[in-house]
Amino acid sequence: MKYAIKIAWYYIEIGYAKIMRKIGIRKSRNPIPIGHYCYTIDEERNKTEPTDGYWINTCKYYRSMKHQMDAGCTYIGFIGFDPCLGDQCKVCGVNEGKDF
Repeated sequence: MKYAIKIAWYYIEIGYAKIMRKIGIRKSRNPIPIGHYCYTIDEERNKTEPTDGYWINTCKYYRSMKHQMDAGCTYIGFIGFDPCLGDQCKVCGVNEGKDF
């Protein structure tokens, strides 16, 4: 039940983002990480809490659904199946390619 409410909330967020974009109101680009992915590596946490992988800080606009193949971005107003977004590759095109 809790998961269903979370998914419903994601769809509401995406719908709201679409409406806002259509009337010309866009979200801030500042929280979007620099690079090709919807996350940045959390260097501090990796030092204090080592793991087999690595800890990340996800973009505040990224939404994922672990029991489905869908993912969403409230910045562009998209939710659904997208192989790139599922792998946390950016689909918004903001701050891309500046990490090299």
